[in-house]
Amino acid sequence: MSTSRTADVGTSTPARAGLALLMVPIFMAALDMTVLFLAIPTIAAELLPTGTQQLWVLHVGDIAGAGLVLTAGRLVDRFGPRTLLVVGMLAYGSASAMAAFAPSVELLILARMLLGASAVTMAPAGMALLRHMFPAPRQFTRALALFMAAFSGGMALGPPLGGLLLENFWWGSIFLVNVPIAVAVAVLAPRLLPAVAGTGQGRIDLASVLASSLGIAGLVYGGQELAATGWDPWSGAALAAGLVLVVAFVLRQRTLPDPLLDLGLFRYAPFALGVLAIWLVITATAGADLQFAQHLRVVLGHSALTAGALLVVPALASVAATAASPALLRWLRPGHAIALGAGVALLGALGMVVAVTAGTEASTALLVGAAALVAAGVAPVFALGTGVILSSAPVERTGSAQATQEVGGSLGNTAGLALGGTVAYLAYSGTLRDDLPVGMDEELARQSVESVGGALDAAEALPPDVAAQLTEAAQTAFTVATRDAYLVAVAGLLAVALMTFRGLRNARLEEDHDD
Repeated sequence: MSTSRTADVGTSTPARAGLALLMVPIFMAALDMTVLFLAIPTIAAELLPTGTQQLWVLHVGDIAGAGLVLTAGRLVDRFGPRTLLVVGMLAYGSASAMAAFAPSVELLILARMLLGASAVTMAPAGMALLRHMFPAPRQFTRALALFMAAFSGGMALGPPLGGLLLENFWWGSIFLVNVPIAVAVAVLAPRLLPAVAGTGQGRIDLASVLASSLGIAGLVYGGQELAATGWDPWSGAALAAGLVLVVAFVLRQRTLPDPLLDLGLFRYAPFALGVLAIWLVITATAGADLQFAQHLRVVLGHSALTAGALLVVPALASVAATAASPALLRWLRPGHAIALGAGVALLGALGMVVAVTAGTEASTALLVGAAALVAAGVAPVFALGTGVILSSAPVERTGSAQATQEVGGSLGNTAGLALGGTVAYLAYSGTLRDDLPVGMDEELARQSVESVGGALDAAEALPPDVAAQLTEAAQTAFTVATRDAYLVAVAGLLAVALMTFRGLRNARLEEDHDD
């Protein structure tokens, strides 16, 4: 087939329609990572989760996804990407309905876990289908940029959409909206996507699946509990068991003829540093993003709808910067372009640390501007970092490289929410504990210290003067928590900028630069 004919395949109407359909599930999966940001105070007030349960609601899906993404990649190879995408979307719709009507925080956590497990099929299936639909390098690069822009847009637009839904419906609506969309994608997939046959090969090593999934859960749960409540034997045992299982998983991969995780890829320095950069930037910023979305409501007093509208600004900055990132390669090497993006994000995080200390008197415009700067800065890290990862791996290992990147991203979001959430929780609870109104009921005091949603709910049961004191103290404590979450982001972004500027200075991207 000639080059021009190959390009025609990638630009045909069926291919464009297929790409548009593939962007929907990846947008939904990314949206689900952040749509809870504005809803957490409402959920906390209604379901009254503990601080630890609140964190599990946020990131249990990412834990499930991180443990299963390598398995999902193997299943895509075996049974075909379109088949796995349809199955995944139907499961995703069912889990969304379960989450929407969850009567307790325990069932909500379970539903979030099932959402993560079903969403894990979307990225590997989508990437495999794009490879078949856009075989020409230049057309694949463009399709990949749009695919990633959909992911960035979903991550960024989660809070605004959540605010719009919360303003008009109950909190379960942020999940219920997924159900008809998931069903529609599953119905349209056989009509708009090519039937790529699976190989029927590729062994699923159950021991590896269990070791990776349980190991990650043990590490996150144990570390989170120890940070939030101090030492106790159960949390210490969970942390130790998680570490042992992760080590066992890595050692097992070295002995398997067909491992889930291809450790040989990490011998390529640009690959390893690219994965590390994406993991670190997500770890650094995920908790801060969550905190800022809530800060707009809790401290600055904006409604859910207004807060969501304000968050459109960093959302648009993220999408635009993702699409524009390849243009940086006209003047900069990939590593330097990635470092530049991290540096811009660092300036935004520093600006947030300074501006947020004004508490309820802080300028909304300054805070939103700083958030937009962070969003625009991290975009090249994702967009160009992905190119470095895929270009650094041998062609025959592209699938393994993509799956490894997904693991890094999932673990980054999990680690970021756990780290940033724990730092914010400790800052909030420690500050509020010292500033609680004198003579408060012990149970209401405990509820207030657990979460800001609990504090605002407790204020409704108190006399007006005491309620005002509690509300002011909770807002002050939350401001300290937001500042500390962004200090974590500052440290992580500085590390990314320094690491990529030097470590990736010789990295190259395999691109078709024809006009």
